[in-house]
Amino acid sequence: MIYQELENGGIEYTRIESDPGISMDDCLNIDRAFGIDTVKTILLTNRQKNKFWLYVTHARKAFITKEFGASLQIPRVSFAEEELMMKILGTAHGAATPFGLLKEEARDVIFVMDRDVASREKIVITDGDPCGFIAIKITDLFKLIDRKPILIENPASINE
Repeated sequence: MIYQELENGGIEYTRIESDPGISMDDCLNIDRAFGIDTVKTILLTNRQKNKFWLYVTHARKAFITKEFGASLQIPRVSFAEEELMMKILGTAHGAATPFGLLKEEARDVIFVMDRDVASREKIVITDGDPCGFIAIKITDLFKLIDRKPILIENPASINE
């Protein structure tokens, strides 16, 4: 579905396959291949598991749920279980992607992104498979998924 949507939208992208990009070390190899820093995408949920946030942040910045919640003035959130990720985004852990927002099941998911990530010309995200990565212009991504994110500041420093 993702590649069909990219083609239908006439959107340029670059794709590579690699070993799974789960750890920070894995992402460093992907960064080198593209010459662009990867991002991490996290699906979060509330305690009742009836509200969801898809958060795109820098791959080497720490994620602290308390700070995320405070930024959006929402109660505590936690990582969505893999079963929910499969149902909503169609991906397993390690493969969450903003492309998942194309699915009808994700229509109510709130899209959130770090301000510094949103200011980049291009980002590298998974294609929904932990071994498939796409470099895409951020403006093209927003156009494709027909959403603009809520922008927040992640105060964590980059882990080198």
